[in-house]
Amino acid sequence: MRAKLLVSLSVLVLAQLGCSAERKSDSEPAPAAAPAPAAEGASPMQASASGISPLQKKQFGAPITETSTTPLPALLQDPAKFSGKTVRTEGVVSAVCKSMGCWMEIADESGSAHIKMAGHKFFVPKDASGHRAVVQGTMVTGEAEEGAACGAKDNCRGEAEKQTGRVAKIELEATGVQFLD
Repeated sequence: MRAKLLVSLSVLVLAQLGCSAERKSDSEPAPAAAPAPAAEGASPMQASASGISPLQKKQFGAPITETSTTPLPALLQDPAKFSGKTVRTEGVVSAVCKSMGCWMEIADESGSAHIKMAGHKFFVPKDASGHRAVVQGTMVTGEAEEGAACGAKDNCRGEAEKQTGRVAKIELEATGVQFLD
C-alpha cells in the first residue's frame, strides 16, 4: 500500500513539474519587434505603411470617380487655377483629427494640403497617419467667407499645425478618400 502511495505521489509531483515548466515557457512572451521610432522632421515621402496598423476599411465617402490625378505640387503651385473645381490628388497622411476624423492633411516633399470631409458626411480613421491616400474633392478658395473655412469654430487648422509643425497652403473639401495601403 505504501509503495502505491509513493508511486502515485511521484507521478503527481512529476506531472506538476512538467505542467509548471510548460506554463512557464508559455507565459514568457516571445520577443516582439520594437516599433520603429518616428523620425522627427522626416519627409512625408519617406512615410510608409510598414510599422503602422493596417486599416480595416479603405474607402470613405463617395467612390473616387476622377480618372486623372493632379499632383499635389501642381495644386500648390497654382491654387487659383483649381479653385472651385473637383480634383483628384494623393499623398501621405501627415495628420488626422483626433476627435472625430473629420479632417486630415496629406503631404509630399512639395508641401501639404488640408482635407476636410465634406459637411461631416463621413470620417476617416483617427489612426490613418502614415498611410497613402487618394482624395477627390473641391478646392476651397482662400477668400472663403469667415466661418466657412475648416477650423473656424473648432481650430482644426491649429490642431493640424501642432501635429505637423506647419500650416497647409491649400484646402480641399473631400467627397471621397481611398487609402492605398
